[in-house]
Amino acid sequence: MYAFEHFDVVPDVLILSKAIGGGLPLAVVVYDEKLDTWQPGAHTGTFRGNQLAMAAGLATLRFLLKNRIADHVAAMSERFLRRLLPLQSEYRFVGDVRGKGLMLGIEIVDAQNCDRTRQPICNRVLAVKVQAECFKRGLIVELGGRQGSVVRLLPPLTVDDRQVDAICDVLARACAAAAREDHAAHV
Repeated sequence: MYAFEHFDVVPDVLILSKAIGGGLPLAVVVYDEKLDTWQPGAHTGTFRGNQLAMAAGLATLRFLLKNRIADHVAAMSERFLRRLLPLQSEYRFVGDVRGKGLMLGIEIVDAQNCDRTRQPICNRVLAVKVQAECFKRGLIVELGGRQGSVVRLLPPLTVDDRQVDAICDVLARACAAAAREDHAAHV
């Protein structure tokens, strides 16, 4: 259910926030009991322990487990990658397609130029074009990564097959439009 579980890592502290509250303000700090140095009552305050938010957090965790959301996320992640990886061979400016779960990224690069380590140079200008083309088609994507050249996908954990396909279709059309625009600019 958590990214660290896919690697040989056991965190000292796990922070859960935002979505865990089911729309209510909640952040959760999970740690091993041996790290608990709080004295009884020392961690209380007027902004701590909102019972409604805690109940929502517990309900959210129960929902995630009962509905096997982690399995669903793994299946949707596979579907995304199956649809997005072919963009690398179709468009030279699509570099690394990567992600874990539903945190996915498509790096936009200048395939003509490499840095001293022979890695393609990031192409933020073209990434912005891909982002704009997505927006024109009703898909909001963020840019992040090195120099803001990674198109980031952060869909909800409940995204379904139809929505994954629609998102990937928009991205493919956005890449095609950005490629035409980029080609026209260099001719």
